Formats: sequence, structure tokens, C-alpha cells
Amino acid sequence: MASKSRKESNIWLKKVCKNIKGDVLSIGSLQDIDCEGGVYRSYFKKASSYLTSDVEGNVDMILDVRDMAVVPDRRFNCVFCAGVLEHVDDFMAGIREITRVLAPGGILLLGVPFRQAIHSIPQDFWRFTRFGIEYMLKDFVIMEIKELDDSIENFPATYWVKAIKK
Repeated sequence: MASKSRKESNIWLKKVCKNIKGDVLSIGSLQDIDCEGGVYRSYFKKASSYLTSDVEGNVDMILDVRDMAVVPDRRFNCVFCAGVLEHVDDFMAGIREITRVLAPGGILLLGVPFRQAIHSIPQDFWRFTRFGIEYMLKDFVIMEIKELDDSIENFPATYWVKAIKK
């Protein structure tokens, strides 16, 4: 059963993804499942292509977000990165690589946790605040930062960000 945060995330993503065009790179995709019986690929109805990636597994590309040298500069119109950066020791290297592979005007859809149980031990390093997100994405125009599952005041479970590369 999907958590409240996951359900809210999927509602937000369906709304945001439906008009994204061009080539999409999904980072940290694994099986690309949305935990409600669907796949994220289906959210991107107008995309020309949708490539999955992860550090291992049955994906289109084996990639480490910190070093995606096999991906050409400005290759993608959208990068979808959900629940990944908290597991990356040098998440700023990941942001630099995401910025590099995004075309100018490209869209970053980024999901990061704030109130989440420790998971994927021992590769669980970070939690993010709105202020950290704004600092991390200084090379982007942030269109929206959405707090999800804010049932505890000033303590959202997750942040979703829609940002455009400058």
C-alpha cells in the first residue's frame, strides 16, 4: 500500500509530467514503479523518449549520477530524479552532472525526502530542506517547490521540485 506521501507525489507528478515534451532521463529508476500499480514512464504522455537509469539492474542505461560521462552535454529535455540524492555521498556532483546533461531550458523534476525513515542502509546520507534545495539549484529557475504530507507543521515528508535550467 502506498504511503500518503507517495500518493500525493504521484498526483503532483501526473499533473506536472503530462505536458513534458522531448527526451526524458529517469535517474534511479529501478523498475520505474509508482507503488500504486503504474509506472512513471506512463506519466510522460508527450515525451519523445523515456530512458531509465540506475547504478545496476534491468534499465536502459547503467549510470552513476555523480559521473554520467557517457551521456553527452545537453542531451535531455527533462531529468526525472526521485529518491536518489539522499543515497549519494556527493550529491552536489550529481546536481552538476544533471545540469550538464540537461539542455538549456530543460526541466528538472526532483524529489527529495525531509521526514523519512532511514532506509537502504548504509547508503542513506542526507535529508533536504527547502533552503538547501534553493541553494543546490542555484543554476536553475525554480518554478515550484511542493511540500508533501505536511501533516506535521514545518515537517514535510517530501519535497518535489520543478525547475528549469538557466
